Amino acid sequence: MSRAPRQKRKPLGSTLAVAAIALAAGAAHAAERRDLPLSAGWQFHQGDVPSGKQGGAEAAAFNDKGWTTVSLPHTWNHLGGTAERGPDYNAARGAGWYRLRFTPPADYAGRKVWLQFDGASINTEVWLNGVKLGVHKGAFGRFRFDATAALKQGKVNVLAVRTDNSSPAVAGSPTAEVIPMSGDFFLFGGLYRQVSLIATDPVHIDMLDWGGPGVYAHTAALDGAASIEVNSRVKNDGAKAQPVVVKTTIVDATGATVASDSHPLTVAPGALEEPAQTLSVPNPHLWDGKADPYLYHVVTRIETTDGQLLDQVTQPLGIRTFRFDPDQGFFLNGKHIALHGVSRHQDRPGKGWAISPADQAQDMDIMLDLGINTLRLAHYQHDQAIYDLADRDGVVVWAEIPLVNRTAPETPDGDKGITTPAFAASADSQLHELIKQNYNHPSVVTWSIGNEVNLMAAVGRGVSNARPLLTQLNKAAYELDHTRPTTMADCCEPWPDAPKPGVDVVAEITDLLGYNRYQGWYYDKPEDLGPVLDRLHKLHPRLPLSVSEYGGGGGLTQHTDEVQTGVVYPKGHFHPEELESRLHEIWWAQLKARPYLWGTFVWNMFDFASDSRREGDMVDTNDKGLVSYDRTVKKDVFFFYKADWSDQPVLHLNGRRYVDRAYPVTDIQAYSNAASVRLSLNGRDLGAAPCPDHVCRWPAVRLDAGDNLLTATADIKGQPVSDSITWHFGGKADEIRIRAGASAGLTSAAGARYGSDAFVTGGEPHDRNPGPETGKPDKFIAAATGTPDPKLYETYREGTFTYRVPVLAGRYQVTLRFAEPALAPGARVFDVAANGQVVVKHLDVAAEAGGALKALERTVTVEVKGKDGLALDFRPVTGQALVSAIDVVAAR
Repeated sequence: MSRAPRQKRKPLGSTLAVAAIALAAGAAHAAERRDLPLSAGWQFHQGDVPSGKQGGAEAAAFNDKGWTTVSLPHTWNHLGGTAERGPDYNAARGAGWYRLRFTPPADYAGRKVWLQFDGASINTEVWLNGVKLGVHKGAFGRFRFDATAALKQGKVNVLAVRTDNSSPAVAGSPTAEVIPMSGDFFLFGGLYRQVSLIATDPVHIDMLDWGGPGVYAHTAALDGAASIEVNSRVKNDGAKAQPVVVKTTIVDATGATVASDSHPLTVAPGALEEPAQTLSVPNPHLWDGKADPYLYHVVTRIETTDGQLLDQVTQPLGIRTFRFDPDQGFFLNGKHIALHGVSRHQDRPGKGWAISPADQAQDMDIMLDLGINTLRLAHYQHDQAIYDLADRDGVVVWAEIPLVNRTAPETPDGDKGITTPAFAASADSQLHELIKQNYNHPSVVTWSIGNEVNLMAAVGRGVSNARPLLTQLNKAAYELDHTRPTTMADCCEPWPDAPKPGVDVVAEITDLLGYNRYQGWYYDKPEDLGPVLDRLHKLHPRLPLSVSEYGGGGGLTQHTDEVQTGVVYPKGHFHPEELESRLHEIWWAQLKARPYLWGTFVWNMFDFASDSRREGDMVDTNDKGLVSYDRTVKKDVFFFYKADWSDQPVLHLNGRRYVDRAYPVTDIQAYSNAASVRLSLNGRDLGAAPCPDHVCRWPAVRLDAGDNLLTATADIKGQPVSDSITWHFGGKADEIRIRAGASAGLTSAAGARYGSDAFVTGGEPHDRNPGPETGKPDKFIAAATGTPDPKLYETYREGTFTYRVPVLAGRYQVTLRFAEPALAPGARVFDVAANGQVVVKHLDVAAEAGGALKALERTVTVEVKGKDGLALDFRPVTGQALVSAIDVVAAR
């Protein structure tokens, strides 16, 4: 279903403000809730502060004159998105102190006053005027403290906050039992979200319900009219009993009232009442995902019996039904929707987690441009702004707590799978925060209670005993919200016929399940993804399944001439962008052909910071994003999905960052949702190519010397579209040099340009230098001797294989370069034939070179006739054939 062009989004909160103003007109305003952002003027010190004679940094009189002035949101950590660590690199984990002087507004006098933190990492201690208000443990949820008794009206107040993002793996760490223990993402420290000072009447909607709004609404029935159940929490912090009226109104998108209810009650001093109200909305306008994300709002007012307003809360309401089917997937309002989308992390370069509402809106705009209809907010609770945007744009959300990699602390007992009470309490409290704070968002359809919780056990680091904690969390989620199913993301489920000691099966604890699958990247082949999913579906026939992660790295500065021929190590230094694109083409074809999947989520929407990684072309960065870390570059693969998912015209020529081409002959590819696309090169028509599955290909295009202007054109639904890129070929048409087995080309000491492994069928590629393991330096490998270019001999192709080198008719000198990796003389003997004629017979590289890792060359002259180019067949006699490089150069 196509959508009308999306109008410019209103600022967050504008609809809520309209509803509130409409309802409050004519009522007394003195008692309305006040919200004062505390953003500017903070003093910051990284590290702990020793106590002095007048106390430590928590004391009002402490001298912070030498501290740095900062504004919120703020983090001291800076990493990721660069090729090397720069001067601003800061991955320090530990304490950070913040101090702020402020004078409360005059109308805060006589009110209850609260300090609200939208997010602080990881552990937070708060003092006001030297009085400790409390401690919060957990980096992602909103939390509040009652500041009434400590606040000084009409005077300067001093707010001191200590945050601590220490690693839980450090002995004695204060975060040792606070989830997450670890994860493939960096835990930035500081006050990275907003801090506010909020004033309410002593009789108010509860402010201490796990950071939640205190008003919770859901659709109880939908049959002609919608029955909406609203549960409110009314607290009396006054000294006397207070008779009040709880007035709840549902307003539509124009602010008009469509349903209302009044509930009188008397609240005793210090008491909490929880009135339940049921409202009926006739002929409801449904929240229908991206097709029609219509929002109502629930406005709950606490009034005195004579109509004076005491407090008011406004929350979003989307009226909808949804269900998950193990064979047919996801249904919204009775209609099937194939959910396709991405996972997202919240960080940016230079900002870390300290991002703005404008950053959140830009992220959503980029994701909507891609064409997503679902979003996994991994691996923790994200800022409210992104949930609000998902509500308004109709994006279905998977929301998650940060229970990652393990369900026990990083201790010897934790490695035995022993979940401590404090660890379990941390997971439970963060689940409460996630659900309470996001209960009213119609975009949220499932609560995830964990991600890859048995990963550490699966890689041999301890034992997984995840089921008891997951069962407890699953029960808690249902008690908090019986309207939504639970899910989790699993990486490591052992097959029944191949159990893994110490790794327990966590499937079928939750109502739904997601699988993180990296076939063809970390293991297996990309074509294995579909069969593996079919096997899992058969194993759990009553469990609705999704693919919660799939993806591969893609470096913007790293390129290959022919994907899937050379070796790429997922934890190595070379992640060609072209391979990322090809893998997704293979994966997506399998995923979209399996209707039983209720959702699929690319890992990841954006590159993100991870201090455990030094791979691809960046340090401290996971490069699996469809978009660069700084959001400025959409990788080629972005347009593959946009062509499939979006209703916009798409035509995108691939390879625009691989400008300086190694070979005179290459395939050209575009992504488009046109039926066919026409291509020209320097004005010459190369013809129209069909675009099955949105991939258009022109094979074996011969480039011109110098610049090559490629222009693609198409007609998409009557609209002409085009795209152009320019490549440069600086070589010669009659010279081709191939680096066998390699995914990356190189330039020799003599200046000869070798492209990556290409034009080959058969055999297997090998690379003796696999690159670093995660977080470890490169391994030392012995270099080949007898050559000025030892790196040329680090890779090779082995087996029975054929190169079909696309040269024109003529005489050529063919130089074959070899180095035996390890075998003794006699263990490997093979022939090489050129266009069917044996030109190298019974070659024993080790014997002729005098041992292993000694460079050997063989040069022959061949005549190429016709248009089929040069076929070089490597034929084993004993063992397997091999070659490290091939030079085909016209005989001068």
